[in-house]
Amino acid sequence: MGWNITATFIKDIGEIEINIGLLESLGFRGFKFIGETDFNIGPEIGETYITNYKGNLIIANADLCWQFAKPIQSLTEKKFLEKFPDLEIIQISIGYGLSYCIFQNGEKIRLREAGDEIHQDFGNPLPEEIIVRTQELISKEDLYEMREDLSEKEIQDHIESEVTYETAFELTKRIFGKRYDELELSEYEIKGLKFVNQSIELEKDYGKKAEMQFVQ
Repeated sequence: MGWNITATFIKDIGEIEINIGLLESLGFRGFKFIGETDFNIGPEIGETYITNYKGNLIIANADLCWQFAKPIQSLTEKKFLEKFPDLEIIQISIGYGLSYCIFQNGEKIRLREAGDEIHQDFGNPLPEEIIVRTQELISKEDLYEMREDLSEKEIQDHIESEVTYETAFELTKRIFGKRYDELELSEYEIKGLKFVNQSIELEKDYGKKAEMQFVQ
């Protein structure tokens, strides 16, 4: 199954009112409330879904991950940490991009972003990442075939991407109790609130679309 997950989790938040005010306090801009709907963990550009899942806030936005991956702290990241200084924040992206980012006690402790090669690798490996590295991510048969066409560096890049992919799914256990790709079908049926930024519709440049959704 091809997964599309672009979600940020604020762990153990308890009860919190979800409205446009909350969204704006976190650095989102130009969004309008649409209504209650099925929660979409892999939304289209310009959409944001928010839900409270068993005391954990889940925010799904296709471009929020880029606000956490900038070399200099973005205003959006700053607002998240000001709003939730003592809570664990977990961001994962699987599908369009491949990354995970963890904040604890107001600090970014881990950022890993992978593609054909590792683009960013900040902080110390997470417990989940350490365990993943002990697993057989590529079978011996597949490795043999890969060595016929790829260099050792290309194979290593592929392995590192697999580490990132599997670690991102392992991190979802912190919220759901088990990996998101291991939930029962009924467990995916979560309700949430939908918000849309319609001002980006006429913009052709994807980079500008991504930035237009957040304070700068």
